[in-house]
Amino acid sequence: MMNKTWLLVKIILKMQYSKAGANHSQIWLLVPIILFSIPFLYLYITITNATVSALYQTLQSVGQESVILGLLFIGLHTILFIMSLVTILNAFFFTEDIKSFIPFPFQPYQLILGKSANPFIYLYITSGFLFIPWFYAYGNVSEAPIHYYLQGVPIFLLVPMVPFTLAAIILMVAMRFINISKNKDRSKVITGILTLAFIIFINVIVRLNTDSQAMLQRLTYLLKEKDGLLIKITNYYPPAFLQTKALTDASTWEGFIYFLMTVVLAVGCFMLFLWIGQRFYIKGMLGSGGVGRKLTLPKKKSAKNVKKQAVWLSYIKTELRIIFRTPTFLMQCVIQSLFGPVFLLIIFIMDSGTQGLATLMNNFSEKQSILVLFLASVVLIGSNATAISSVSRDGKNWFVQFYFPLSMKQILLYKISTAWIINLITITLLLIVGIGLLQLPLTYSLIWLLLMLVANWFTSMLGTYLDFIQPKLNWTDEQEVFKSRLIGLTAICITFGIFGALVLILWNTSILSFILTVFSLLLGLIIAIITIGILFRLKLRQTNSL
Repeated sequence: MMNKTWLLVKIILKMQYSKAGANHSQIWLLVPIILFSIPFLYLYITITNATVSALYQTLQSVGQESVILGLLFIGLHTILFIMSLVTILNAFFFTEDIKSFIPFPFQPYQLILGKSANPFIYLYITSGFLFIPWFYAYGNVSEAPIHYYLQGVPIFLLVPMVPFTLAAIILMVAMRFINISKNKDRSKVITGILTLAFIIFINVIVRLNTDSQAMLQRLTYLLKEKDGLLIKITNYYPPAFLQTKALTDASTWEGFIYFLMTVVLAVGCFMLFLWIGQRFYIKGMLGSGGVGRKLTLPKKKSAKNVKKQAVWLSYIKTELRIIFRTPTFLMQCVIQSLFGPVFLLIIFIMDSGTQGLATLMNNFSEKQSILVLFLASVVLIGSNATAISSVSRDGKNWFVQFYFPLSMKQILLYKISTAWIINLITITLLLIVGIGLLQLPLTYSLIWLLLMLVANWFTSMLGTYLDFIQPKLNWTDEQEVFKSRLIGLTAICITFGIFGALVLILWNTSILSFILTVFSLLLGLIIAIITIGILFRLKLRQTNSL
């Protein structure tokens, strides 16, 4: 049985990460990722060490230092649970290949084990990025014994187990009894929106129930009790308490008992996950097919839709329709890009500290403020997935483009324009936050808007260029356009690397005024756009010569 399960895991992973048909000459994309990731990692590790050290020095005096790891596990489990909801729904129910495994002699629990491999990879990468620096920083500042590190390794391996199995059990039971998967396409969109709404709802509830005086009284009481803060924050989620105590008391028998309890809990949850999967998975998954669609239109409606218009307008409208009518593209290109601005908007509306943020911005000079806003905004719009999927979205139909009465230059220009238009939604929300909540002056906001419109064109060009030189066309499910690809990370690293360096130079150049700083940013954007344009021409010449 285990041989069959392991074989199934290997097959599914090969299907997910196979490089068949990929252009191996584009391996150089790893180079900018590695180079631009080094400053990210250095800054992240430095900030983590400083934060943990400051918290430890403050909390050790009152015997509450364990709350540092408690906060880590609470936050980590929350993030992993939300990630699991999305990845499990896609991997278990909404992939096109799942029904092809049914005729084979696999048990349902073997299918869910095979399908769990790819989500677990994402969970371990996220967990490692968040857990390992925090874990070692706490160990160094607390001078932890060797038992801390010995128990920390298996705990790291067990961390994703509980949030993953809880999410999987909820979804498998929901799919079996509620049968939300009858309409596959609509379920994908609803799930993404509900995930966003859930995060915002939790934030709103927390802020509505924040009473500073009552909180101060509770805090005073908890500080008098050993591990009082830890017990309070993990009161409703025991796994975080067990894992924290297993590490903070690692050198004692009590800590070893907590460690064993952590192992038992994780294994128990995983066995329950397999048992429920054996009973409910196949029945819930069989209802996950897409709904049929009408392939014909009424004559009146068809005649109304067929009308003469400019070629560029027709092409862009077609691209926008594909994005908004395909649930996966709508989620990845539109809804997920709105998460940051909407989350900020909700926080600012609910938080009375908005004036505090506005005051903080006032502490910067005009030059420093525009640099901070510029860098944050350009990275945010650069993370949009529309541009980096411009070519790949067409899939195997990409070659149909060659039969259009359009040059390749025109097609790419229209795809860049589509990504630029999608990003206008994010820019509009950011502008509302800036003017309505941060109370930025109108002139200042217009200057920022001009910079963002130009930066939007650069990020759209960069993403489209990266996708053009290494598209993913042989996909069977829209999710494959965005999964297991480094292009999105490459685009963010390049954008942050170029303009992060420019902002750093301008920040430390005291002789430049506000106007000269804005001019320098515009000049940098124009040079970057021209450079990408030259790269496009070189690639088009190379393509035409083949």
